[in-house]
Order: sequence, then C-alpha cells, then structure tokens
Amino acid sequence: MQSQSTVVSPPDANEQSQAKKAYVAAGIGWGLDGLTWTIYGFALTAVGPVLGFTSSTAGWITAISIVASAVGGALGGVLADRFGRVRTLTWVILGYCLFTGLTATSQDVTQFAIWRVLEGLAFGAEWAVGAALVSEYAPAHKRGRILSAIHSCYAVGWALSTAIYLWVFSIADPAVGWRYLFFIGVIPAIVAFWIRRTVKDKVPVTKKVKGAKLPLTMLFSRSQIRTTLLATLLGMGVQGIYYSVFVFLPSFLKTERGMSVVGTAGYTWVVIAGSFLGYVVSGHIHDKFGRRPTFAFFFLASIASIVLFILTPAAQPAIALPICFLLGFFASGQAGGLGAYLSELFPTEMRATGQGFAYNVGRGVAAFGPLSIGLFTATLGLGNSIMIVGAVGATLALIAVWALPETRNKDILTDHQIFFRRIVDNHLADDHD
Repeated sequence: MQSQSTVVSPPDANEQSQAKKAYVAAGIGWGLDGLTWTIYGFALTAVGPVLGFTSSTAGWITAISIVASAVGGALGGVLADRFGRVRTLTWVILGYCLFTGLTATSQDVTQFAIWRVLEGLAFGAEWAVGAALVSEYAPAHKRGRILSAIHSCYAVGWALSTAIYLWVFSIADPAVGWRYLFFIGVIPAIVAFWIRRTVKDKVPVTKKVKGAKLPLTMLFSRSQIRTTLLATLLGMGVQGIYYSVFVFLPSFLKTERGMSVVGTAGYTWVVIAGSFLGYVVSGHIHDKFGRRPTFAFFFLASIASIVLFILTPAAQPAIALPICFLLGFFASGQAGGLGAYLSELFPTEMRATGQGFAYNVGRGVAAFGPLSIGLFTATLGLGNSIMIVGAVGATLALIAVWALPETRNKDILTDHQIFFRRIVDNHLADDHD
C-alpha cells in the first residue's frame, strides 16, 4: 500500500509555539511515566522482605496494576476525546503522582496492591493522551521522529529514577529506602499545573452533536473493528517485549548476577543510554523506511539482544556492557514508533480512545508476561522465563504489524472535518424528518 501524503501550508508562529509547548508537556508526562514506573522496579528489590511477599506475589501485583492501567487507559482516551487532551493529561499526571506517593505508606501486601492498582488506573491514560496531543501537532513527514524523540523522555525519567535509587539506597537502609523512592514520586506533580495553564489542544473539543456515536463504541464498528483488534495485538506484543526485560532487570542483576546496588545501577545506566538512543533513532528509521519494516527489524533484534543479555556472564564487562547497550537500544526502540503508528490508524474523533484502548488493553494482556515470569522463575529460572516471554511478545507483534496497513506520511487531520460534516448532515436530516 502506498503511503498517503497531503501538502499543507506551514504553521504560523503561534501554532509553532503551541506545538513546542505540546511536545514539552507530553515529554514531561512520558518522563514522569519512566520515573514512577522504574522506581517501582527498583523498589521491588527491597520491598518484598519488608512486606513479606515472594517473586510470585510481586508478579501478581505487577500484573494486576498493569491490568488496572488498561482500564484507566481506555477511560482516559474517552475522556480526552470528550474533554480535550490537555485537561485529561493534567488529571492523570496528578493522579499517578499522588498514588505513587501513597504507595510509600503501605504497611502490608494488601495496601501495597491497592495503591499500585489506583496508580495504574491513572498511569495508563497518560501515554495515549500525550501521543494524541503530539501527533495532531506533528508534521506528517516528521511524526515518527518527533513522537519517538518525545518517547525517549521515558529513558530520561528512568535515568533519574536510577540516580535517585543509587542515592537513596546509599544513605538509607533498604528496609525504609524503598518508601523514600515512592515519596519522591509525588514531587513532579507540580508540572501538571504548568501544563494546564500554558498548553492548548490542536483540535478544539467540539460539543456532542446529535447522531455522533460514543468513541468507544465506534472502535467496534464494522469498518473499524479489524484495526482495533490488530492494533491491540500490536500493543500487547510491543509491551510484552518491554516488560519481559525491564520489570525484572534490577532483580535479575541482583539475584542472578549477584550485583550490589552500585553494580546494578552501573549496568542499568548502560541500558538506559541504549534505550534513549533506541527511541530517537527508531523514529528516524520509521519516517524513512515506513512503519512495518522498521517494527519488524526492531522486534527481531530485540529478541536477539535479550538472548545475548541473558546468556552473557556479567563477570565479563567488556562483553556484557555492549550487550546491555544493545538490549536497551532494541527493546526500547521497538516501542518508539508506536505512538505515531496508532495515531495514524485511528481517525480524529476516536484517536485518543483508540490509542488508549489499543495501548492499554494490550498492556493489560501483556501484564501476564511479568506474572508468568514470576510464576515460572522457580522452575525455569529468571533468565529463561524472560527469554520465553520476550519471544512470545515479538511473535505476536510481528503478526499484528504485517496485518495492518502502512501509514507513513499520512495526513491525520483531514478526517476531522469530514467526520463532523457527516454528523451535522445527519442531524439536519433528522430535524427535517
């Protein structure tokens, strides 16, 4: 299928200014995603003994919180299509910062699980809402690289959480240090107020017109259901790869490689550097060669890097460190084009809803990856479990991406005017009858 393109007039200075603010807002949001989520991975190395749960329990809690994020993501997409991208983005940032902080107050497994579920509900909505906001500002021929560059802010948040982890666990006993990690997650909530005051939606919220269906029901219309299901399968595979590695990375380095806090952080820094570059580079490849071939390349390379990482002894840093870099580069880069691709698969009136559903329901199913790793570790070992789950995720993602259309350079805003012209015509026809 040939890529679609439309010649458009260049944006004026005000629109360029608003676009930059939107990019910054989404970048901050995704950076906070990286901060709050990876803090959880680091905290798991210490919280289990304090609250009395095993790797299996950690797998269950992680799975439940990711399933909750699926619900929150689908709901957040609906809210963004109904009330606007910026307003919803503000709400969800405040929500997941608040519940990350409350996680620090947990006194037992039940409380810990409750706060993680509530955090997941808020956390799930942020990615899709930010992606919809940015995709509508980004020029078609640069959409992949812009969204991937903003996605790289996740790695920045991850780097920040690693620095915090290294600092906190060097001055505090791990038995209480994990609480400090979660408390720190509250601080970035102040950026939500800046976003709400300065950033505007590209597509203004339009009042509901008689004849317009709810975005969530439109996802399952006869013309859209195939795309919805395949996009969800793609989201499941992409995140299955990601979660198979990064949720248990600190635990793997500590338990399988016998590393200290400093050693774990050192290897993690190398993975983060690869992750950052993987996001950025993948976006340029997406814009040059297209969505489908780029995804396929990164999926296959992700599995190869996971296998190399698991099978290479960390005692040989001359080999292990470059492999850690490749692991971060490919396992993160394979997700770099997802924001652009999903925005191009769903029309404007259901874009945030579609992205929220595909990404987060996919994430909810992908939650069984960490759960499976936690359950299989006792019999198969942590490394083997990670490889198996990663391979399954890559296989599903490959099937989905080759069943979906190529969308490079697609104009995603013209459908907005077409849609509302159609429902206004329907409204007038009903009044005439």
